[in-house]
Amino acid sequence: PLTNLPFPGEYFKMIKILFIAHVDAALRSLGLTCAQSDVLMFLSERGGEETTVQDIGQHFRLKHPTVIGFVRRLEDKGFVTTAVSERDRRCRVIRLTDKFAEVERVLQDIRNRMDARAARGFSPEEMAQLQSYLARIYHNISEG
Repeated sequence: PLTNLPFPGEYFKMIKILFIAHVDAALRSLGLTCAQSDVLMFLSERGGEETTVQDIGQHFRLKHPTVIGFVRRLEDKGFVTTAVSERDRRCRVIRLTDKFAEVERVLQDIRNRMDARAARGFSPEEMAQLQSYLARIYHNISEG
């Protein structure tokens, strides 16, 4: 019976914990965490577009001090640089370094492997249906 199954939120939590643990283990040799790699990939996906601390916070729904911590650690590790924005001197712009270019393919490979692992045993139609369900759940929750 359905009553013995965890609520969807419980599944989401368990999946997130497992996903982060696997990605953190795969990234350990690079000195990165899953969350840090997410920020790096976000910056990469924006191309050359000016990206501020506020942009990162808004995208990941993180508070300013949390983003500052991420950026500071990534800067200490040599993956990003920061500079005052030319457009708005109150903002700091985050840019990827050549060190990121050295690990970008590895990060993408890890992401692709995790997606493939999660999709194992699903048909393309089932994956499309799952994505539709997940989008609907996200929409339902984000509406408030």
